[in-house]
Amino acid sequence: MSCRHHYQCDCIVALTSNQQQTRDNGGTKHPCKENSCEVATHKVRGNGQGLTGNIPLSINVAGDAEEFTVFEDYTDNHNKTFLQLSVEPSPLDNTFSVLDVRIYTRDSLEPIEVRLQTNSIGPGFIGIPRGVQVENFTRLTVSNVLDSPSVLRVYIEKTFCICCKGRGGHSL
Repeated sequence: MSCRHHYQCDCIVALTSNQQQTRDNGGTKHPCKENSCEVATHKVRGNGQGLTGNIPLSINVAGDAEEFTVFEDYTDNHNKTFLQLSVEPSPLDNTFSVLDVRIYTRDSLEPIEVRLQTNSIGPGFIGIPRGVQVENFTRLTVSNVLDSPSVLRVYIEKTFCICCKGRGGHSL
């Protein structure tokens, strides 16, 4: 048997609880480990020399692009996800940009819709980052409502849980 069949309740406790149980020897153990769960965090991010923190990944989005999938999760593991999103004009032309982003979750039939646009600051346009936190994130798509190309800047930090309780404690 594998750990693919997690237990939703145990994962919710593991992801939301910061309480630790005290052992007889004075040590502590996290409820996640007690329930044979593993919690991990995956990040979708960019990189750069000398950069630290939430470094967004730049994704070129063609003009008039519709429902371009940026990220998709094919697992059914419970998760909590932070998304940091912004838009920038294409490096080819520094013009006003608008992107419509849809954030899909397992818990809703309707996606969360966010419109990102650049603001005129000085001689150019710049995007203001938006932060969104969701539970049970499954997919991120983007549409470009204008005919000029744009750049989506995205940082995703997804913390998820896989439980093996009742499965003999099989490893991941």
